[in-house]
Amino acid sequence: VFYYALSITCLVAWFWGIGAPQFATVGVIVMSWGDGLAALVGQRWGKHDYHFMGSKRTLEGSLAMLIISYLATCLILVIAQDMTPSTLLIPLPVAVVATVLEAISPGGTDNLTVPLASASLCYGLSLIA
Repeated sequence: VFYYALSITCLVAWFWGIGAPQFATVGVIVMSWGDGLAALVGQRWGKHDYHFMGSKRTLEGSLAMLIISYLATCLILVIAQDMTPSTLLIPLPVAVVATVLEAISPGGTDNLTVPLASASLCYGLSLIA
């Protein structure tokens, strides 16, 4: 809980401060919706376990994280920036990075790494798109 509160505070301070709140929203939503649904899907339908540094995940949960992260990021960018090819392309690496970080971050640190990396990557890619 501490890491998630810290990441939200950092995201709000950074992105609201530069007038780009959609990127803070990306970080928060990817973590809350993506990670939350990954856990639910993994517990309910997860049949293919994998382990990394003492953490047990399921392929089904990770797939849910990937899909939800992609769709949520698309939705936020479409609302904030209109529909362009980049609003459909930028979310793909964001979702992949978020999914990998959720899988490999030890001991709850995904609540810090996933939102900060998702928002930062989305912002960086939006600058060059």
